Amino acid sequence: MFPVLMEDDIVIIKKQDDFENGDIVVAIINGDEATIKKGKKSDNSILLQPLNTNYEPLIFTYDEMKTIPVTIVGIVKQLKREF
Repeated sequence: MFPVLMEDDIVIIKKQDDFENGDIVVAIINGDEATIKKGKKSDNSILLQPLNTNYEPLIFTYDEMKTIPVTIVGIVKQLKREF
């Protein structure tokens, strides 16, 4: 079961610049676009898989991560939602 993020949800982030496969990561792309996606690493790239299946995954080589840039800022540790 995947977490579902909704508008006005609050996520608690553990600040770190790396992640384990399967972690829900927070990344900054191109310096100003934040995203929350499930992360997976391979030998030469990372895949950021959206939790919403209507969107395509983002794949970046480690070289692209430096030039675009793509920065991992942390992993989601908790989700809070008010009803």
